[in-house]
Amino acid sequence: MHAIEFKSQLEHGQISVPTAFHLQDGQPVRVLILLDEATPGEETTQFNSMSLWQKTAGSWQGEGLVRDPQGEYDQRLELE
Repeated sequence: MHAIEFKSQLEHGQISVPTAFHLQDGQPVRVLILLDEATPGEETTQFNSMSLWQKTAGSWQGEGLVRDPQGEYDQRLELE
């Protein structure tokens, strides 16, 4: 296995591979995506699951949530 490193940018859900690597169409490859770290002071839109929970916790302002009855569990057939 050979490792090839290059920098690219996600555009419309796709990452372009430079043609200088001469990869053939249909050639199997293993892809590992490493996100570049933002430099200090730079605005970033990286995913942060904790901030999502912090931003939305306690924000429901409608009626109380009620879980409807889920019904009976399906019964599996006995093994012979």
